[in-house]
Amino acid sequence: MIRMIGGEMPEFAERLPAAGGDLYRHLAGRLPAGAHVLVAGPHEPGLIEALADGRTVTCLLRSQPDAEALSAQGFTVLCGTLAKLTGEDRYDAVVALDGTGRLCSPEGPQYDWAESVRVLKRVMRPGGTLLLTVENELGVHRLADPGTPTAPGTGEWRPLGEFGTAPGRPDRLAAALGAEGLPVSGLAAAWPDPAHPTLLATPETLRYGPLDALAALASGAVADAYAGKPVLSDPRRLAGAAVRRGLGAELAPAWIAVAQLATRPAVTVPLAPALYRSAGTVVEVIGEPDGTWSRRTADGTRDTLPLPAGRLLEEALLTAALGHDLPGLRRLLTGWMAALPTTAAGNVLVDGDRYTVLDPGRPDQPDALARFAHTLDAGGYAHPWPAVTDMARLTEVLAGAAGLAAAPEPPGPTGAPDGRRELTARIDELRRRLDDAEARSRFFEAELEKRDAELGRAKVQIAAFSGSLGFRAAKAGLGLARKARNSLRKGQQ
Repeated sequence: MIRMIGGEMPEFAERLPAAGGDLYRHLAGRLPAGAHVLVAGPHEPGLIEALADGRTVTCLLRSQPDAEALSAQGFTVLCGTLAKLTGEDRYDAVVALDGTGRLCSPEGPQYDWAESVRVLKRVMRPGGTLLLTVENELGVHRLADPGTPTAPGTGEWRPLGEFGTAPGRPDRLAAALGAEGLPVSGLAAAWPDPAHPTLLATPETLRYGPLDALAALASGAVADAYAGKPVLSDPRRLAGAAVRRGLGAELAPAWIAVAQLATRPAVTVPLAPALYRSAGTVVEVIGEPDGTWSRRTADGTRDTLPLPAGRLLEEALLTAALGHDLPGLRRLLTGWMAALPTTAAGNVLVDGDRYTVLDPGRPDQPDALARFAHTLDAGGYAHPWPAVTDMARLTEVLAGAAGLAAAPEPPGPTGAPDGRRELTARIDELRRRLDDAEARSRFFEAELEKRDAELGRAKVQIAAFSGSLGFRAAKAGLGLARKARNSLRKGQQ
């Protein structure tokens, strides 16, 4: 069923992806059964179906074509702008995981973030729950993705431009919602993009939790999101460095807040310290009383296992290569190939001499060493073998350092992000080598010209001396002296 509430956009269809994914479905499934839920903004049908299981769902969309398509699937839809949403109908929960940026239409007033939150609060029942995603305008996705819009354009309708009244930090988000009468009971940073996160972690976990493992998970999340895509800079390095340096929450692409209109005896949507997707399964990272960290599937189908400790192997290898630490590089390569030869370097944690798989759900890669050679070569990283410029030859050198009898075959398309900064670094390195080669060529040309000049002068002098009377007399005298010497030798015999 569809009901036009006013301000609908009859010829407009949303172009950007709707919010969804396994982690969003997991959070939505934590809402109480029997609740009346308002889904505000574009969300994937799979997420709405998960919400409708045991609950009454009403959707709010500004796009009439999208609203009609959703209504054809059997959902109740309100089509129109946010300003037309009155407080006559109240809801136990409001789900706005797409944020508030696509709730208003040009047929009505343009609400900023704070005003949109007030409207959503107005339709909530006392004790209601709000699930809200807020995009970070200075997140890693905006620092790395050249396709991220930074101003209103024809591809995306954003009436208020890039910077509005949305909070710019997770603590400010919690304070802003609290000031609106919506105290926050749960807050998490979302990676690698606001629409389809595959990693959620609370700010406390990103500050005091297992930073090495979280940095590796964040790096893997953005690697999957930007595989084979052009980027301004390799987001894997940005994400890993942000988490390891204590800025994981501040530089996350988005934040997810669980807020309530009034306090309840228990949190309706509990957030684990960290959640990530592994082979289609949601995995929780939990803290143990002894200070260690463990992981378990959110549905309880697998046993609780300890979360491995250590640093991401790929970063350790790159650090050793940049520092020309040959002994350390050989030790890491040898240990890796002996312990986990078919596991990618971006999925291995190394702690001393122990090598552990971070995410067992990722597929094996028989050409893992060749893929690391591609990362080392394509990333523009300096290494101890500057004369080796061919990736196949570099793979052979790494295989020899790892103690392998034969090098693996060169990999096909690796799917690694195509960073413009790394490409610029490679071009600059090639230009430096070309300039050095040209300087050497000019030096050798100058030396050749100088030697040619000296040889010419010597030839002129030889020709001049060989044609003079003194030279011919000296030559004849030398011949007579040789004959006399030979005669004396024969007489003595």
